[in-house]
Amino acid sequence: MIELNRIYNEDCIEGMKRISGGFVDLIITSPPYFLKKDYEKDWTWDKFDTLMKNVFLQVERILKPSGYFVINFGDNGFGRDNLKTECISTYPMSHYYWNIKGNLELQATRIWRKQFAKIPFNGQAKIAPRNLFDYEHIWTFRKKDGTGKEKVRDIKLSCRGVLGEDWTSKAGLDIHCASFPIELPTWAIKVYSDENDIVLDPFMGSGTTAIACINTGRNFIGFEISKHYCDIANERIRKAIAEKEVSE
Repeated sequence: MIELNRIYNEDCIEGMKRISGGFVDLIITSPPYFLKKDYEKDWTWDKFDTLMKNVFLQVERILKPSGYFVINFGDNGFGRDNLKTECISTYPMSHYYWNIKGNLELQATRIWRKQFAKIPFNGQAKIAPRNLFDYEHIWTFRKKDGTGKEKVRDIKLSCRGVLGEDWTSKAGLDIHCASFPIELPTWAIKVYSDENDIVLDPFMGSGTTAIACINTGRNFIGFEISKHYCDIANERIRKAIAEKEVSE
């Protein structure tokens, strides 16, 4: 049985299999980018590819009809390290969408214009020297409900195009090597969910999506395979709850 407002220290696919179909209102995440970071350094392309295919399959199953899936993905280095040439894509999310989409439909694509960007000095630049990009993609998918209509809660917030130029926080690189700013999940939550809805992040990392849920009155479910990051996330959640109780 899956409990609300909890992060599970386990593989997200196994975790999502335990969630009933049509249970979740909104899914927000930023998956691994297959850039040989510590948590993916031993992965092969086939392992990454299988993971992402299974994520899309589970997302489609557990989302409520008319629910949304918002996924942030930086594809600027995608395709290196001798990947299969047929898998290389400028927009890797389209590789999974067009092959697996089922009842998911592409609602919008947006650009997150970052205020920071860096390549860590871990040998990565020597492996694949490239320009430093200051943007990432935000893909939004909607689960069909048979009506052909989409529910937009805030026209201004849901604008398509470039987002993030007024997002002032850094991505928390001091606590996680690839976290996004809290403004990103907060924006998605405000556009694509209502108070008390259930929001899932299958790659919870240091808990940013959970904090955004606490701040906006949503329930959350998270999966994170790293115990280290689970511990960090749970401590952040504890502090966020305490701060909210004081403010109320």
